[in-house]
Amino acid sequence: MVQTVKEFVTDCYQLTSANSPFVTLPNGDFTKGLQIVNELLGAFSGTGNMLTISQEISTPVNPPMSGGKSFVTFAASGADVNNGRLANIEDAWLVLDGVTYPLIPVTDHSFDEQYKYDPLAGLPIYAIIVDQINQTRLQLYPAPSQQYQLFVYGKFELPLLTPAGTMAGIPTYYLRFLKLAAGRDISFYKGRSNAWDEKLENMYLQAYDDMQAATNMNLNINDPLGNQLNGAYRVRAGI
Repeated sequence: MVQTVKEFVTDCYQLTSANSPFVTLPNGDFTKGLQIVNELLGAFSGTGNMLTISQEISTPVNPPMSGGKSFVTFAASGADVNNGRLANIEDAWLVLDGVTYPLIPVTDHSFDEQYKYDPLAGLPIYAIIVDQINQTRLQLYPAPSQQYQLFVYGKFELPLLTPAGTMAGIPTYYLRFLKLAAGRDISFYKGRSNAWDEKLENMYLQAYDDMQAATNMNLNINDPLGNQLNGAYRVRAGI
């Protein structure tokens, strides 16, 4: 049975509430509780560490000279891919005529430290991640010289909850952790921090560890291969 957002927020309060579980949650408390839950969802999306299991997303990319562009944006709406901000990338690749071409994900800072050239056209090698406030931009370098199908495997920011909504968009295994995390924060806002006892804290820490265990890699992008634009890489990039 899928909980409504109001039922979920009520459960968060009841973790430390002195009231009967049958007492209706006041509208002011519900609004504050919903704010806290949404703040947590946003905070957990910062690095993707406390988000849910990764997803695979696919979208076509066209060459800039034929009306396409060298980058793809990810956001909740108004982007090339409206699946939420890309909070963490684990893998990316291109497919053309059944052939897979792997991409090397790097941050824009690491990329700019190595070199800065005008965009080229050819077979893309790099997926350059530019993390912005409400969206993530993934730039392909070199720019594609023909249409490819881009695949991205990573974690996407969860949408914010609405007062009249349900918890259907959040996986069931995630709800226990989110409920404890929200109840923990709510207890401080309600002056009930003393009610958050050691037993509840241990439950929260266990749920926290379980969520971290859902991540199958180190979430920081590191480039152990150094400057890629040397030798074979320069040839492939057309430099």
